Amino acid sequence: MEQSTAAASAGFDPLLCFAIGPSLGFTERFYWQEPGGQRIMVGLGSVATLEAQGPERFRQLAGAWQHLIAEALVAARPALAAHKPPLLFGGFAFDPEQPRSALWEGFPDGLLMLPAFLFTFAAPEPTLTLNVLVAADRDPLQLGDDIVAQLEVLAQALSSPPDVPPAMPAVTTPSSLHLESLLPPAAWMEQVAQAVRQIRRGAYEKVVLARAVRLLRQDRSFEPEPALWRLREGYQEAYLFAFSRAGSCFLGATPERLVQAQGGALETMALAGSAPRGRTLHEDEQRACELLGSSKNQREHQIVVEVLRQALASLCTEIHSDPEPHLRRLKNIQHLETRITGRLQPGRSILEALEELHPTPAVGGFPRAAALAAIRAGEQLDRGWYAAPIGWVDAAGNGSFAVALRSALLRGHEATLFAGGGIVADSDPASEYAETRWKFRAMLGALGVEEDDDENSF
Repeated sequence: MEQSTAAASAGFDPLLCFAIGPSLGFTERFYWQEPGGQRIMVGLGSVATLEAQGPERFRQLAGAWQHLIAEALVAARPALAAHKPPLLFGGFAFDPEQPRSALWEGFPDGLLMLPAFLFTFAAPEPTLTLNVLVAADRDPLQLGDDIVAQLEVLAQALSSPPDVPPAMPAVTTPSSLHLESLLPPAAWMEQVAQAVRQIRRGAYEKVVLARAVRLLRQDRSFEPEPALWRLREGYQEAYLFAFSRAGSCFLGATPERLVQAQGGALETMALAGSAPRGRTLHEDEQRACELLGSSKNQREHQIVVEVLRQALASLCTEIHSDPEPHLRRLKNIQHLETRITGRLQPGRSILEALEELHPTPAVGGFPRAAALAAIRAGEQLDRGWYAAPIGWVDAAGNGSFAVALRSALLRGHEATLFAGGGIVADSDPASEYAETRWKFRAMLGALGVEEDDDENSF
């Protein structure tokens, strides 16, 4: 493997780099943007793909990742690097023991990919990394010629990229759009009521139940670029991601970081307990006070904090957490958040942290085994990569993985949107259903759809 790093054009829109992928023949693409745009990365193509199946998916990929970096030859300018190459993008299924459907074809239980081209927009300056898989008998001169040719094709594509965002209507018209719940709202609320009864009988303390809605559009296919553009405009405070593969694109704007590792320091967060934003400043502050004072939301949040601290105990030393939760305010929803930090023990990696932390009680429930069993038995949904880790890792073990919430899977004329809520002993089914509607708004807006006020619409 050989890598070449060079400065990218200052001021260039990273979304253009993502948009040129199809014109270069790349069916696999990745977009990653951290809150505030402090780090944006775009990967095109794949020169090495690591896949895993089953409950051991994290360990399988950790071993394959270590083997790959041990074999890598890197030619780079370290002073310019915001990460240590090679860097791989990846994602995981929420639960490998859930029955899988054709919806998530091409998205295995675990996947890490080394892109052919990696654009990084971060301090100290933008960089371009070219990854090449080199066979032992490869002619070095021919290899050099091939690399130059690839860079020339890339430069030509960047000189005349497609419009971002592509031409699109402001709002999809009702005549061209059909919106439906995969499970009728009444049936989903009955799931919630059943979970509450089980919790009150002592089966578990909390379970997160998800649901999905499907958008069918007749006039054109769903494309990721306009959706990413809208998400970028409206959700700068979130993690933005898009992963295109096998004719589908999974994308979203999630507020929740699962784990970040940098130089041995590890950070995660508890994000649980939600309320809508208010329409006025007074209403917004009132709802914030109600959220902070809600015993239901505080109890749900504290479960997550305690479980995350316990998970880090097997990986880290010097574990600290905020003494009280604070508000995390997004465009249309607000959450309770607690920051938790630690220092990785020598020889431990971020991929091992994923195994310990996922699924957190914020997306699965507590206790974990009982909650997952309840989800498998009653949710009636193939979550796929929804509510699971998605992100990147580099050769030094640095990386960042978010929880893939506020997301949708696009495939042709169809988009499937996902949302869920934490169910505890005093949960109200109608309120939980309303909460999922708030959470759908991010992706509905990104896809150019205005939500109506009909409470029974989806």
